[in-house]
Amino acid sequence: MDKVRPELPASLTEGDLKEEELFQNMVLRPVIKMQHEILILRVKSYFTTKKVIFNLMDKEKRTLAIESAFQNDNPLKKEIQGMILGQLDPAEFQTYLKFERSMNKRVVHMVRNRMLDSILELA
Repeated sequence: MDKVRPELPASLTEGDLKEEELFQNMVLRPVIKMQHEILILRVKSYFTTKKVIFNLMDKEKRTLAIESAFQNDNPLKKEIQGMILGQLDPAEFQTYLKFERSMNKRVVHMVRNRMLDSILELA
């Protein structure tokens, strides 16, 4: 695999953090950052297949479209989760399984926020 996980600021792993927060900041965030381009392509494709003309929308409608997709489309959420979880090694996956429900929510939430921050890339 050519991709290497990016390093994030130490401030994300310092302090009194729960195991879930550490896992999120040390594993999930770097994986999501590493997968950014592929996630952008997937979300663009999603809007194309749903016949959403994203590039003609104003910023407010784009935001609503992204939020709606990540709130209401379970197959999209499951696919996004799979794209991220597929990058974990066995030890990381074991940790994920301990907190599976909350980690799934965190992954969807982080990717949704990343897409909202990348609205211009999606157009």
